[in-house]
Amino acid sequence: GRIYVERPKLFLGIGLLLIPLGVVISIVQALVLGGFGLAGVSATGESAGALVLLVTAIGTTLTVLGFALVQAATACALTELDAGRRIGPMRAYRLALARGRPLLGGLAVAVLLWVLLDATAVLVPVAIWLSVTFMLLAQAVVLEGRSAVGGLRRSFELVRGRWFRVASLVGVGAVVTIAAGPLLGALLI
Repeated sequence: GRIYVERPKLFLGIGLLLIPLGVVISIVQALVLGGFGLAGVSATGESAGALVLLVTAIGTTLTVLGFALVQAATACALTELDAGRRIGPMRAYRLALARGRPLLGGLAVAVLLWVLLDATAVLVPVAIWLSVTFMLLAQAVVLEGRSAVGGLRRSFELVRGRWFRVASLVGVGAVVTIAAGPLLGALLI
C-alpha cells in the first residue's frame, strides 16, 4: 500500500477515469429510459422488468469496463515502476489499451454471463461467485498477455481457493464502483 501513498498523482490520475465514466453511465441510462418513453414503449408491467434489465445491463457493462481499465492501467503502472521506469496516468492507459481487444473480449463474455445469470433471482449467487472469479481478468490479460478466454481461465486459476480473499480485497472496490453507476443514474432520473 505504501507505493500508492508515495505516488498519489499517478494513482489518483488513473482512478479519475471513473468520474466521467459514472456521468456517461448515468446519461446513457437516462437516455435509454427516456428514449423508450418517447418511442411510445410502455414502461409498466412486464416491459418494466425488461427495461430495468436492459438499463442494468448497460450500466453494469460500462462500469465493469471502466473498473477493468483502471485495474489494467494500475497493473501496467506498477510493472513500469517495478522496472524503474517513469510512468504517468496517460502512459499507463496507453499500455493497458495496447491489450484492449482481448480485455474487451473477456469482459464481454464475463458481463454476458453475469447478465444472463442475474436475470433470474435463483442464479444471482452464481453470478456473484462468477464476478469475483473473473476479478483478475485485467491483470491476466495485460501482465501475462493472455487472450480473452485465456484471461478468464487464468483469473479462475488465480482465484481458486482464494475466493473470499479476492472478494474482500478486490470485490469491495468493484461493488462500490458498480453500485455508483446505477445510483448516479437513479439520482438523475
